[in-house]
Amino acid sequence: MVGTQLRISNGSSSSSSSSSSSGTEAGFIHDADVWDGNPPLADVQYNNISEHSVCKFFRVAWNQNHETMWGPYGLCDLGRPGVWLQRSLSNCYSCLDPNRNVCRQPRRLIYNQYLVRMHPVWQTNLLSMQVFLLTQDLRRARLVVWTEDPAALVTNDTAPFFDAFAEHITVKRFNYNEEVVGTPWEGDSFFGDGSIVRSHLTMPAAWADLVRLMLLHKYGHFWMDNDVVLYRDVSHLLDTCYQFVTRWTNNHVMRIEPGSQLSFRIMETALRMPFNHKNFTGEVMEKLCKPNGYITAHPKYNSSDVYNTCLFRVLLRNNNSGPPDAVLYDFPLGWWDHDWSGCFDSRKEINDTHWHKVASSTLSMHSRHPGQPEGVNELGAEDPPSPLRRVIKTVERFFAQCSSPGCLPEEAMPLLAYEGIDDATLARTRRMRALLR
Repeated sequence: MVGTQLRISNGSSSSSSSSSSSGTEAGFIHDADVWDGNPPLADVQYNNISEHSVCKFFRVAWNQNHETMWGPYGLCDLGRPGVWLQRSLSNCYSCLDPNRNVCRQPRRLIYNQYLVRMHPVWQTNLLSMQVFLLTQDLRRARLVVWTEDPAALVTNDTAPFFDAFAEHITVKRFNYNEEVVGTPWEGDSFFGDGSIVRSHLTMPAAWADLVRLMLLHKYGHFWMDNDVVLYRDVSHLLDTCYQFVTRWTNNHVMRIEPGSQLSFRIMETALRMPFNHKNFTGEVMEKLCKPNGYITAHPKYNSSDVYNTCLFRVLLRNNNSGPPDAVLYDFPLGWWDHDWSGCFDSRKEINDTHWHKVASSTLSMHSRHPGQPEGVNELGAEDPPSPLRRVIKTVERFFAQCSSPGCLPEEAMPLLAYEGIDDATLARTRRMRALLR
């Protein structure tokens, strides 16, 4: 039996979880607790209900230690994700609750992002939000952008955008010490105090890594970093699929159900892996994470840059069974991020044929824009243009003509579909919507 010493109470109250103090030796995760051999096969306990074939596909790589593959598929396999997503559109039943017909009872889903402030070239931060408006089914998807200081996001430059599309995108103030209330972290000597947590994080992005765990636990349903460009609508997939993270070193997209047994497992396991514990580096990073390829990019980060990835590996390989909402799955990283070794660089030149294949096969681009090191071509090749340049051109062209929800599509459209929309078409759309109103 794997991980017999790692006992986590799924769906327990916050008071019971807070009782394992992050400063005590007894509650801390040690090497003997986890990863003692191959991970167990997921045991999803349904109540006499058959699991849909689309849901079963999540198990392709379940008992696989070799994380640069996902079952028989490479992390950058361009052939599989598009086919599987198309098949998932025919599934009307939720993997988490097979009794719910998603086609008849679609839910409103929250997509979450976090930003500290706008980049000096503020259009770069709007790119992900604009693509959200173009590609997602806005009848069931809403984007919430969290920040400690809303005034740092809603500036003179960006206010017209946020005001115009307020029915689909909300900027919301984030206060760690308020949001931690009611979670398993409330009252904990480390995670219960935002100022203490922040003082141990030398990498700014690591703060956002912890923020997403808390917000998904409280509100769900989907996390995407502000540099994620969605190529197609994923709202139906998110409403039907299991909870997941990506396989390999990134957590730029995550699907977690609010208040699920899994979200409790995530936060309760984190309580046993606090950054400030004297054995954190030796027991967690050196023995659990580093041997499996999760290595900090720089010693100054104190391993905070791979904390979430390591945490998810512990969850995937230990006690990962039970009711559907208690189990964690992972997706190949390249399906949600083709900017990866062996995948396709979003700044590399690409011809039309290959571009259409990439954009129609993968689910998103993790553009890392802005944020390239000094001296790196921020937008990539010009002729033929890089994927990032193609996306920017398509989006800028559309929103140069579209300044209100009235010209947005009534139903979700893939990003590639906007390449053929000209200014006259947009003008006709606006006039038709105005007449219909």
